[in-house]
Amino acid sequence: MDKNIVAVIQARLGSSRLPGKMLMDLGGKPVIIRTIERVRRARLLDRVVLATTESEQDQRLAAAAREYGVEVFTGSEEDVLDRFYQAAKAASAQVCVRVTGDCPLIDPEVIDQVVSECLRDGCDYAANALWYSWPDGLDVEAFSFEALETAWREARLKSDREHVTLFIVRHPRRFRLRNVQSRETRVRDLHLSLDDAEDLEALRRIFEHFGDRPFSHSDLVALLHEERYADLRAMNKPVNTGLVTSLTQDPDRPDPRKTPARDVSKSLAFLSRAGAVVPGATQTFSKKSSSFVPGASPLFLERGEGCRVWDIDGNEYIDLIMGLLPVILGHAHPSTTRALDEQARKGFAFSLPTRLEAEVAEMLCARIPCAEMARFGKNGSDVTAGAVRVARAFTGREMVACCGYHGWQDWYIGTTTRDAGVPAAVKQLTRTFRYNDLGSLQALFDEHPAQIACVIMEPVGVVEPLPGFLEGVRELCSRNGALLVFDEVITGFRTARGGAQEHYGVTPDVACFGKGLANGLPISAVVGRRDVMKLFDEVFFSFTFGGEALSLAVAKATLEVLDSEHVVEHLWRQGARLRDGYNALARSSGLASVTQCIGLPPHTVMTWTRPGGGDWLELKSLFIQETARRGLLTFGVHNICLAHGDPEVDHVLEVYEEVFPLLQWAAERGEAASLLDGPSVLPVFRQP
Repeated sequence: MDKNIVAVIQARLGSSRLPGKMLMDLGGKPVIIRTIERVRRARLLDRVVLATTESEQDQRLAAAAREYGVEVFTGSEEDVLDRFYQAAKAASAQVCVRVTGDCPLIDPEVIDQVVSECLRDGCDYAANALWYSWPDGLDVEAFSFEALETAWREARLKSDREHVTLFIVRHPRRFRLRNVQSRETRVRDLHLSLDDAEDLEALRRIFEHFGDRPFSHSDLVALLHEERYADLRAMNKPVNTGLVTSLTQDPDRPDPRKTPARDVSKSLAFLSRAGAVVPGATQTFSKKSSSFVPGASPLFLERGEGCRVWDIDGNEYIDLIMGLLPVILGHAHPSTTRALDEQARKGFAFSLPTRLEAEVAEMLCARIPCAEMARFGKNGSDVTAGAVRVARAFTGREMVACCGYHGWQDWYIGTTTRDAGVPAAVKQLTRTFRYNDLGSLQALFDEHPAQIACVIMEPVGVVEPLPGFLEGVRELCSRNGALLVFDEVITGFRTARGGAQEHYGVTPDVACFGKGLANGLPISAVVGRRDVMKLFDEVFFSFTFGGEALSLAVAKATLEVLDSEHVVEHLWRQGARLRDGYNALARSSGLASVTQCIGLPPHTVMTWTRPGGGDWLELKSLFIQETARRGLLTFGVHNICLAHGDPEVDHVLEVYEEVFPLLQWAAERGEAASLLDGPSVLPVFRQP
């Protein structure tokens, strides 16, 4: 049954910075009419309504809209939620679309994208501004009338009545939220709404160029990247300052509270013991105590089951790190523990190959687009180093171009601040280029003609590739005689069945896989074209444990479960709930410019930025501390596994709902450091 989809445009003439702006001239028409015209071009809308106040001055606005043939609803000046609700109810809306009148550049195609997402099964609310990937001024929200009515009926806080959807985004457990992300990241920080006289002049220049002809977000991006509009690109202003003010002045805001600390005394005591015999007290930089808050966070784990782990003090946590991503099904998953037990009874280190080597290789070749042959290692660094070596042998060249993180071996780590012990001569053979910047890769080929053996890169990290970027890298490699190597150690088996290369439809010559292949057991694989891979008959890539049977048996079982349980789809679904729920809470707390959860849903990370720029490690540390106290193990990531079910996701969001008011309080006052029970976290890679 078709739903009645109604766009309600909120507008009023009162403005502290630019009074009467809705009726000011913009290319020969009032601003509000420009906004209405663009909203009306959205294909999926059934009706467009203007909602304004009952005040005398706003009657001029209502008259202008009616003259243009637009339905008008007038309502409460103070209770914005009630005004919107009554307008939507009067229009018999089943799906409500919220747009503000000060966004005359609103894109009808973006409206349709957001509405389409809202119409998907199970969605209560969709928006393109849960985190900022679009310019300010293209904001669209679409939500069910039922969600709106719930907010109207239950919202009590003054801030919830002043903002139509704040109650909804504050409660990501109750409402299924979805974000529509833009892949055009070049102008996501741009301010294109109408707040002051400077904005009005900028908008007039844009409408002078386009006139009355339709134009899209893409057309706008192209225009703003012309040199004559460089000054408009620099118009970067704070986003949603009204919401921040409303939150800080909310008289009914509950006091934020730290929750009682858990007993982690055994972890702290064992840290000293481990540090006496193990440098850093761990084998992995990311697992060091400096990634957490000693005194509040667990530092050593005892066991795990599903998505839950227990520390050596006996505390239970929902694990959001999952061993740094290899645990894709869950700790001690029955299928993998059964395969492990069965193979252990047969033996695991043999004097000749087992059938498992060929069987798992066949499974990889059947699912990965570039794979015609496969060789195995034990960790990601093994196979990235192997891919570089075979590329050098195949091309007869020595230089490497890289983009991303590729492990601890000299050829790569020499490009980072962790380069101690790497010979200078080795460092000279690897050059880096910038992600989503084809020009920086072209410059390397120009600077080193016929010298680059391969381009090795993560096809996607926490930032998605711009349209045409991966295809452009593929073309540059082919044109310059270099092999293209995708490092899919993270993206493999998570992004799609055959990795990011399947997801984006770009096939490399060689690819590296690791995390997720055996649900936590040590195994990795380098796969690729037959003519390249056959060189491993000569290239030395040999390990005593390369064919170790326990990991291969579990890899076989894991690959089977990935297909039978539709794991990839599960990771996307649950990861999206957590990412969008986190960003909704950040936005509703006025912290959207401070912290965001970014990346594709199966693997997301949180960013923490000070108002003046730079990492806000103290606030990140407070988040890690307070989530640990409430039973979450994270250092600011969502590494989703099959065992993260709806109850676990609901609990994580419940914890975030508790923690964000404290983060907001600490951010307002600059008090994050004073609330910590231990030292602040430190980054793995130091700033150069």
